Amino acid sequence: MIMPEPGRIFKVLRCPYCHSKLIDSPGDSLSCTTCNEKYLIQEGVPLMLSSSKQVELKKKISEWHDSEVMPGFLSYDTIQRLKSPAPFKWFKRQRVLKKIYDEMSLEGIYIDVGGTGELDHPAIFCANLEYGPHTQLVCDGQFLPFEDGSVDGVFIMLVLEHVPDPFAITNEIKRVLKKGGFVVATVPFMQVLHENPKDYFRFTPDGIRRLFDGLDEKKLEIASGPTGSLIWILKEYGALLCPFSNNRLIYASVRELLGWILYPLILLDYYLLTKRRAEKMSSYFFYMGRK
Repeated sequence: MIMPEPGRIFKVLRCPYCHSKLIDSPGDSLSCTTCNEKYLIQEGVPLMLSSSKQVELKKKISEWHDSEVMPGFLSYDTIQRLKSPAPFKWFKRQRVLKKIYDEMSLEGIYIDVGGTGELDHPAIFCANLEYGPHTQLVCDGQFLPFEDGSVDGVFIMLVLEHVPDPFAITNEIKRVLKKGGFVVATVPFMQVLHENPKDYFRFTPDGIRRLFDGLDEKKLEIASGPTGSLIWILKEYGALLCPFSNNRLIYASVRELLGWILYPLILLDYYLLTKRRAEKMSSYFFYMGRK
């Protein structure tokens, strides 16, 4: 993965809660000039969360990891490696992203909110709630730590369903974008409940337009089609039908086995995406808008 030069992001950082300027403080940290909130810098990565928010998020993430682990049997990381492929496929993903990348400036500031390091471009900063190997900024998307009108573009990929107030995030995105800046989003519609660490919402095309109201819509189309939705439902449904499915290990084992067996059906979406009404049960949508 190509990483952006980390120092550039400090020029546009502001307090996430009152949007005031920050100053350097002793102990490798930043302090807000108005509310006096202090933000640590860990190995060059600014942790733009209040101390109380850090405690709250650490607890939620720990509970989620614990729920994924078979007690005394398999670790969380092992569980992730054994999972079947995600039951959806955006066939045009690389082509769409390349077109966007080609129009981006290497000197610009672009933020991948909730990112995991999958967007490989030297001007994209990966922002997440957790500090990790690809994270260049720790923050809460509902309180983006940037100056008004300072960001050239925002990516938010399959994140909005996992936040309690998606409108707070999209309003923050609109606030921090420069005039002419863009937002790229992938937003779920027909997907099975998947906590990560929580799962709150699904969005129709009209709902997506409402989320990004006020931006100039450039594109709203199906990303992953009906077969992705069907595979996800079938693997969960099949696991539920299985005897002894109340046992978490049996349920998860059958679900992932079915996931591997059913996944090749995803190729049917090549055909189904030519159908006019495919959006009625599509897995998720792609949106792009400009300020």
